[in-house]
Amino acid sequence: MSSALSAERDAASDPLFTPLQIGSVTVSNRLMQAAHSKLYAVQGRESQQEIDYFARRAEGGTALFIAGNRFVHPSSAIRGFVDGWRTGIVRADRALTDAVHERDAKIFAQLNHHGAQASPDGPDGPRPVFSASRLISPSTGAATIEATHDDIAAFTEGWAVTAENAMRGGFDGVEVHMAHGYLLHQFLSPLYNRRTDRYGGDLEGRARFPLEVLRAVRERVGDEAVVGIRIVANEFDEAGLSREDCLAIIAHLRRHVRIDYLNLAGGEYHQVHYVFPSSAMPAAWLRDDVAAVKRANADIPVFGVGAAATVDGAREVIEQGVADMVALTRAQIADPDLATKLRTGAPVTHCIRLNQGCLARTGNGLPMGCTVNPVVGREASRSAPDAATARQRFAIVGGGPAGLKAAAELSANGHDVTLFEASDRLGGQLGLAARVPGRESVQLLIDDLTRDTAGVDVRLGVRTDAAQLLAASDSFDHVVVATGSRPSAQGTTVTDAASAALEPIAGRAGVLDAWTAVAEPERLRGPVLLVDHDGTPYAAGIALSLVASGHDVRMVTRFDTAFPFIRGSQDRDHLHRRLFRVPGTPGALPGDGSFDIEVATTIADYVAGEALLRDLNSGRERMVAARTVVLATPREQVPFDAAGLDVPVTVIGDARAPRNIDAAIFDGFEVAFAAGTVAAG
Repeated sequence: MSSALSAERDAASDPLFTPLQIGSVTVSNRLMQAAHSKLYAVQGRESQQEIDYFARRAEGGTALFIAGNRFVHPSSAIRGFVDGWRTGIVRADRALTDAVHERDAKIFAQLNHHGAQASPDGPDGPRPVFSASRLISPSTGAATIEATHDDIAAFTEGWAVTAENAMRGGFDGVEVHMAHGYLLHQFLSPLYNRRTDRYGGDLEGRARFPLEVLRAVRERVGDEAVVGIRIVANEFDEAGLSREDCLAIIAHLRRHVRIDYLNLAGGEYHQVHYVFPSSAMPAAWLRDDVAAVKRANADIPVFGVGAAATVDGAREVIEQGVADMVALTRAQIADPDLATKLRTGAPVTHCIRLNQGCLARTGNGLPMGCTVNPVVGREASRSAPDAATARQRFAIVGGGPAGLKAAAELSANGHDVTLFEASDRLGGQLGLAARVPGRESVQLLIDDLTRDTAGVDVRLGVRTDAAQLLAASDSFDHVVVATGSRPSAQGTTVTDAASAALEPIAGRAGVLDAWTAVAEPERLRGPVLLVDHDGTPYAAGIALSLVASGHDVRMVTRFDTAFPFIRGSQDRDHLHRRLFRVPGTPGALPGDGSFDIEVATTIADYVAGEALLRDLNSGRERMVAARTVVLATPREQVPFDAAGLDVPVTVIGDARAPRNIDAAIFDGFEVAFAAGTVAAG
């Protein structure tokens, strides 16, 4: 049998690429992208940026998309999202759905109200925040008000209008969001619902509002439209909904209204790491709960989120009947051709699940990007570079993420690339990051970048400078400096009392820089004192590594809160639970050492196992025992003297300015994009 016929036979029997009937709609395969925040909408309508994003992934073979959140009422509106209740959105919606349909994919619209998780400051000004009962919002700290019966009626009508608008806009169906700790979920959950009227109490009372919404939506869109729900399969909270409770709720809803599919989720904002799981969460963390829902609902499609341990494990989810569709949402942000690659066996660009480029950006009010894929959100402007004026020879100095990305893209675009790396391995600081407990997924990025530089002349163990580049037998047309950064003995770039003491302390016995502490944990002696003058996820990684070593760790930070620059990614709560070893926390650290934090505090002196700590508010000082001191300070650029080079020199990544992985990958991509593509032939 020819290889082509064999491939055709294999594709025909591949469980991932069999059609699925969802209500009145048939999707061509079992891969979907669940709703996710992008902040691409403009003035409450879909934008061309959003259309380009979805179209690119439809071209890549994904069969089904959920577009969300589309808000059903002004009290939940957020800038960058669609105002679903406005009839003026239909034309923009039609442009989006047409683009998806032209590429043989289907798209549903997710309808939502954030309830207690809505900001008290809306796009048009301050507003009350509604919930099932009065409480303090776990996400904003705002005091909510209990929704009245009139409010409930208005919200219900908002869901119906939004569903009608979506169907007029060409969507193939709608999804009613009753998960993630949002408004309908708040009525279902005893964590939020303490009402004593007909919308509270037992399961029937707590499910009354969600059921009224489903009935109103179904009545408005008709029997032929697909209506599904996103619902929790487990809240993972002793006071909340168990798996059995969630199964009972689903059964109750289905007894009273037709539901065409179940899209599953877990947790809520009291334990937000279940809502936005990062790399520290165990793989396939929701798999058993998804399988339980599927067993109890064998007659309708169940969408599996958190059910596949790896991208390749998606097939197993379908083969074993865990779910009918597999949501690989972030994986398809990272690689828009994921579906095609899984069908053909081509290598995948992996999501590393750090939540930096996607969730952290949107959490900070910025449009979604991606750590490993700098084209995300820029599909119209960055999908294909212009033709190069000539094939060029590039020298890249440094084999960290910036240098590797530049080398891979330049080589793929047809240029000749030589990469010089001083050490005996590629990856730079990524190698250290991959050693941090819960960030092992960074190794996937190292592997992907190394694979993608197969056409590059890589010279390991070669520390080069301008003179050596000038003396090379073959001259270079362009030099890219990607020498990275290194730990600095300075606490900040501004001289102050908190920073001045660090430099003399740095050279003393028992004091380690952060990189050494992570790379050589055998050098740690407890108790360990971690001095944080950085406050970013970088410092958090140092803390995780130290605690995982099994020693008692005390962290002092010059800031007024721990890790103040972890913003938007929703990782702070899970980080603290892991550091403080809260029982039952997924992704728990090994060992049994303790952890303490003191804020607005720094080290003033260190001698022979004792550290002098200074309170930066009061100025009071005291001695504490510390056999090892680890300094987590902002990094500084590794210098490269380009004097004498008579060709263009571009500095990228941390060598340009110490930042995060996203910036390094972005810079590497940009220098290659600017060089253009060499015409084939």
